[in-house]
Amino acid sequence: MITKIILQAAVREIWADRYSEPIAAANINAAYHGTGDALASALHANREADLVILDMALATTALAGHLGPFGPRVLAFGDADHAGIALGSNLADFLPDRPSPVELTAAISAALEPVHGGNVADLSDRAMAKLAALSGQATRATEALARLSMAPPAGAAPPINPGQIRAMIRARRARDGFFRPDIFGEPAWDMLLDLACAATEGHDVAVSSLCIAAAVPTTTALRWIKNLCDAGMFERRDDPRDARRAFISLSGETLAAMARYLAQAPSAGAV
Repeated sequence: MITKIILQAAVREIWADRYSEPIAAANINAAYHGTGDALASALHANREADLVILDMALATTALAGHLGPFGPRVLAFGDADHAGIALGSNLADFLPDRPSPVELTAAISAALEPVHGGNVADLSDRAMAKLAALSGQATRATEALARLSMAPPAGAAPPINPGQIRAMIRARRARDGFFRPDIFGEPAWDMLLDLACAATEGHDVAVSSLCIAAAVPTTTALRWIKNLCDAGMFERRDDPRDARRAFISLSGETLAAMARYLAQAPSAGAV
């Protein structure tokens, strides 16, 4: 017997209309709410929820109280500037704004593994393979970067020269004029450079700004930010003026590792 998945969604009406039929066909019992507060009320009323789909623009402080790291699994989509509550939730993944029905049901299935493994019908092998490949790539890169950041320091970390970092960033963007950017696949390094520069200059970096610095599609950048926060390399700080917004910075260990690397980098061409 197939277990029916219970899904709660805070989405606009057009989004619900677009996906209600394929979601129902995949044996998912979904309830749609037009605001974050309406979803918060539903969760507060002890409604069951295996999974929450969240339009990040609809998130509210009340909803944040029900979507912490020990709350229901969350699939989020929307503007990166509103990603704060999603990053602080029990986040499964970020969705593109207009996933195909197959991509959506594949993401739902992946989000509920191993609890509902194999219970969503008619999943695309290609979609599932794509999700698995992205997860594996992110995990391997995160582990490698974590080893770098946790390496024993050789004395005190030297000061960071922001001019050196900006020259490296300019060199990387100049490279994009000659080669397709996607062949290099280095969003984590672009974000590390941007955050190291921000740390030396003393300014905050919003999630949306960091996504731009990553030079990859927003959904991909958000996944990297989540993975690097989970690995302890990035630190997230909520914006007290807007619960949906968050700022990202390097952890102390990662900043020290960047300082040691930059001190021995032969030139700005070492990108």
